[in-house]
Amino acid sequence: MSEYRELTYPVKEADGKLTAGDIMRDLLHLSSREVSRCKQFEDGVMAKRSPKIAFPDTEQCDKTGAYEAVRLIDELAPGDTLIVRIYEDNDNAGDIVPTYGPIDIVYEDEDLIVLNKEGDVVIHPSYAHYTDSLSNLLAGYYEKTGQKHVIRTIGRLDRETSGLVIFAKNRHSAALLSKQTENMSRRKEYLAICSGVFDKKEGMVDAPIRRRPDERMIREVHPEGKRAVTHFKVEQQYEDYALVRLILDTGRTHQIRVHMSHIGHPLLGDNFYGKEIADNHGLTRAALHAVRLEFQQPITCDTINVEAQLPSDMQKLL
Repeated sequence: MSEYRELTYPVKEADGKLTAGDIMRDLLHLSSREVSRCKQFEDGVMAKRSPKIAFPDTEQCDKTGAYEAVRLIDELAPGDTLIVRIYEDNDNAGDIVPTYGPIDIVYEDEDLIVLNKEGDVVIHPSYAHYTDSLSNLLAGYYEKTGQKHVIRTIGRLDRETSGLVIFAKNRHSAALLSKQTENMSRRKEYLAICSGVFDKKEGMVDAPIRRRPDERMIREVHPEGKRAVTHFKVEQQYEDYALVRLILDTGRTHQIRVHMSHIGHPLLGDNFYGKEIADNHGLTRAALHAVRLEFQQPITCDTINVEAQLPSDMQKLL
């Protein structure tokens, strides 16, 4: 059997009457599908009873007798602890070929891992990148460290963009992190190297974006597009380019690249939206880096702040 993530909930006096199902759905925030799946395992839903309350005729689920199986309709009393085991489904774990190489781990716990992706690296394997994606490297790391997890990405970064990427380690944390993605985009900060000299040191671009009808990959500002809002602040102005910090209210494809080009400051190295740049200063990919991210740990709800060091190509220029 594959590994499982064990969740516990100690019942308190203030909780009142709660069934195992109530706790799983309302307090552990498990989906109905996950609750049903836990029931399929013999040790999927258990309780450690308070010493003051005994159920001698209930079948024990382990040799020590510390845990006992409970049904979703069984009530738990103050002093009891509910134990839920979420077993990982590794049926498709072998779809990603493990590749052994260096990865920059910014944060890791039993529910998630945050990596600092290099520029010009794809996140998921494809026909052209079957073994050299970030997911391949993460699969290799999991195998080397004896971890059995399906690769689950939260959010996305373009191939050219470097910086912070979250991977969930189990289905439950993936579901909870996915609910944070919209709010998370507002708590993610980017650094970009933009061409030209800025007249204003900070501002906002509110311009709708759509896919260009004749191009599958290219986006453009257009009245028929979806609303897109980008906030920018110039951190350092150089002779003909600037280091700019950006925060998004929305998460449209290529949003930063499209918006900065729209206001006349395309990113250095951007082959899609910066073709008019006279000097890219040696940069061969769009100079964009996801530098900072704030989110909630999905199980403990602790606030996590992570930062990613600038990649070497951007550092060298600056």
